[in-house]
Amino acid sequence: MKHAVKQLSIFLENKPGELGFLTKTLSQGGVSIKSIILADSSDFGLARIIVDNPEKAKALLESHGLSVRFTDVFGVRINDVIGSFDRVVSLLSQKGVNILYCYSFYEDKSGIFIFSVPSDQFSIATQTMVENGVEIVEAQHFYN
Repeated sequence: MKHAVKQLSIFLENKPGELGFLTKTLSQGGVSIKSIILADSSDFGLARIIVDNPEKAKALLESHGLSVRFTDVFGVRINDVIGSFDRVVSLLSQKGVNILYCYSFYEDKSGIFIFSVPSDQFSIATQTMVENGVEIVEAQHFYN
């Protein structure tokens, strides 16, 4: 899919040291984490990460016994101005796009917001961004 960034979703046991195992495995394997968000339940955690080399990261993690899957997400750059995130969310809402989840990080005085939407709505979501002058952050921005 055009504009798709490969996000890795990794299932972790909800116990001390699991995140450290993940980060050490990637670090020792020469993979750089560009963004990470963690979610948890009582039994397991879910790490969603964007890295500089998704294929290598997936192979490394799976070789160490972790369950990993790819999800296509897209990123947009939003200036740090009140209402700018609302504008993006409103544009997607007006097109009937369901935002499954979103997370962000800051870089160079602007926010990069990562969106997950249903795969059948991915093209309309990214097309809506482009048509309305919202900057899409291409996958190459994260990858080596």
